[in-house]
Amino acid sequence: MSLDRGFSDGGDVLVTPDVVLIGLSARTDAAGAQALCAALDRLGLSGRVEQTPPGVLHFKSACALLDEETVLATPAMAASGVFKGLEVVTTPPGEEAAANLVRVGDAVLASAGHPRTLELLAARGLEVIPLNTTEVAKIDAGLSCMSLRWRAA
Repeated sequence: MSLDRGFSDGGDVLVTPDVVLIGLSARTDAAGAQALCAALDRLGLSGRVEQTPPGVLHFKSACALLDEETVLATPAMAASGVFKGLEVVTTPPGEEAAANLVRVGDAVLASAGHPRTLELLAARGLEVIPLNTTEVAKIDAGLSCMSLRWRAA
């Protein structure tokens, strides 16, 4: 999203039931994040700017909403403290890329290449749809950044 000043990228924006979290990264700067917060305020929504942990391309590369009260996050993102009021489920060691998933309705679209995470999610009663993401991973992409989602009005 380009505004009068600064820039923000959709991969750095996580919409939760109470607040829109905007992560600062190489693709979202402080001016763009603040401008997005101002735009959200005009829509009656609340935005909060957070620091994306070092080494994480996008905020949503390291986390995803599983349901209205639960987020899946990498250990680094979980330790950052940005998820106040939400239950945080941490990705198993070595499966940090699994945090980049997409929830659609009651289903979770997740990378098939992370079997322990798939088991963890299924054990929580989630409908998990494993997808082959090896090709998009080659360009440092994941499910959230390869998705365009619309909500019915």
